[in-house]
Amino acid sequence: MSTSWRGPDLGGGGLQAANIRLAQALKRKSRAYGLLAAFPLGLHRAYLDDARGAWAYRIATVAAAGAALLDWRAGAALSLLVAVAAVYDLYWIDRRVVALNKAIRRRIYLSQGAAPPPGYRGREFGERTPAGRAPSFAEQERLLRTLAKDAARGRGAQQAEDD
Repeated sequence: MSTSWRGPDLGGGGLQAANIRLAQALKRKSRAYGLLAAFPLGLHRAYLDDARGAWAYRIATVAAAGAALLDWRAGAALSLLVAVAAVYDLYWIDRRVVALNKAIRRRIYLSQGAAPPPGYRGREFGERTPAGRAPSFAEQERLLRTLAKDAARGRGAQQAEDD
C-alpha cells in the first residue's frame, strides 16, 4: 500500500488527521516482542511505557553479573529470575499493548479540535436537498456527477479560449 497519504499536512481537527496521529502513536506487539529478545536491557518494558519495569530488568541483570563474579550459583539464580520474568512478559506484553492502545485511541479521538461553529448542521448542498436532512447517497452521487460535468465543460471552454 502506498504511504503517500502520510505526506500532506492534515493538522486540522478532522478524522483523517486523528487517524494519522493514531497510526503514529499506536504501540505494536511485533515491536515489543522483538525488543523482548534483548530482555536483560528491559527495552520492551521501556517501549511499553513501563520505566520501573525497564529499570528493574537492568538492575537485576547487573546484579546477576556481579553475583556471578562472586559465586556462580548466585549469578545463575539471579539470571534464572530474570529469565522467568521474561517468560512472564510473553503474556504481559499482549495485555499491555491492548491497554495502551485503548488509552491512546481514547486520548486522540476525544481531543479533537475546536467545536463546529454555532448553528452548524452538517454539509448543505443548497436547493438540491430539503432543509433539515442530509442528502441521501443517491443525491450525493448525482451532485458529484453534476459537478464533474460542470468541471469538464469549464475545462473544455478554458482550453478553447487558450487555443
